Amino acid sequence: MVTSTHETSHRIFQDHPEVLAPIFEALGLPPPVKADIEAITPDATELKPLERRVDTVLRVDPADGDGFLLAIEAQTKQAPDKAVNWAYYMAYLSARYNLPVLLVAVCGRRPPRSGRRGPSRTGSGRG
Repeated sequence: MVTSTHETSHRIFQDHPEVLAPIFEALGLPPPVKADIEAITPDATELKPLERRVDTVLRVDPADGDGFLLAIEAQTKQAPDKAVNWAYYMAYLSARYNLPVLLVAVCGRRPPRSGRRGPSRTGSGRG
């Protein structure tokens, strides 16, 4: 159910983007200078089928801890778009199974050029 509080909580940024300045400051990022800011459609629905497959997905349920998903991707060559695909896989799996996701990219010789080396995960981060 949409409420006025909900609508106000996000629409203020559409009408008054200057209120974003403290957020950039809190994150240690410089606010955009003289930026054009435009609200675009928030609809995340995909109307056409889009085939996306993770190489392997394993559900891990340890006897002494919380369960999680392990998504494994094998990289045999550099692919610049993989970082975006991996983010999609992790968000999708986390939303579908309501579990944290750990992504492991297995590379032959060199790491992919995605810039990511350290852990990428979704979920509560407990533990």
